[in-house]
Amino acid sequence: MEILRNRAKTFVVFGWVFFVVSVPVCLLIRAAAGFSSFYFPAHPQVTLNSYDMGASNVVLAAGAFAAVASSIALALKFRATASALVIVIWSTAIAGTQVVRSFVKPGPDYFERHIGPEVFLVPWWYADSSPGRPPHETPNEIGFVFDLCLSNLKGRTDIDCRFIQQVRVLPNEKNVADPVLESWRKYRSQMSPGPDRSGYQSFDLRYALQTAGPTRVEHYFARLNSNGDLTRLVKCWLGGERFCMHRALVGNYWFGYEADLAAADETLDAELAALVESWRRK
Repeated sequence: MEILRNRAKTFVVFGWVFFVVSVPVCLLIRAAAGFSSFYFPAHPQVTLNSYDMGASNVVLAAGAFAAVASSIALALKFRATASALVIVIWSTAIAGTQVVRSFVKPGPDYFERHIGPEVFLVPWWYADSSPGRPPHETPNEIGFVFDLCLSNLKGRTDIDCRFIQQVRVLPNEKNVADPVLESWRKYRSQMSPGPDRSGYQSFDLRYALQTAGPTRVEHYFARLNSNGDLTRLVKCWLGGERFCMHRALVGNYWFGYEADLAAADETLDAELAALVESWRRK
């Protein structure tokens, strides 16, 4: 007790110094944790980042309270109380937040996705998320979406990937289709055939949104099997073949993604199918 009384001013000064130093430290922790959580919302570390941001607020509040309360106690001649406030509050804030953090569980390494009754465990770096939008852990869906770099089939942690895009997987069922396949099935009879291109049969769909409005043209490129069933469909727009939506049937699944007409083929489709197959729950 004698030390607390004799060193009261020193403890109060330390209380203010600790608080001043903690402000930039806590702000840096919040900034780093917030950046990681925003741009990598599927990362298992996101739960710890969330805790770190909350703990930083607690430490700042505790530090401010310790500095102000100890100063008031010292002014009122409660010297031992002033010293004790700094010691107890800072010890509790630092040790307590670390102890509680040790009980925080990280987020999932895999996200469960479904195609009908089949279950796939998608690694977090392929999970369908975007900055500020975390993935749902168990979405209610017939197929599922995942994100990757189409050039090397790596996930969002690959530093060489310049563009992450979504790939959709759907079962090969007539009552389940995305807008591209639905448009083909609905307007196929209204399309005009064109010349073959790179193994594709080409078709044009012309329409106007208004009666006297300009005519729009959608370019379709299709591959059919010996039975006349669709196995690959590419829809291009903007008057060229660089902005296209691909739909490829591999086994029992349709794969959908965006790429140039010449940038995708059956080899890429097979690689995507193999990647998805590796996620199947055994």
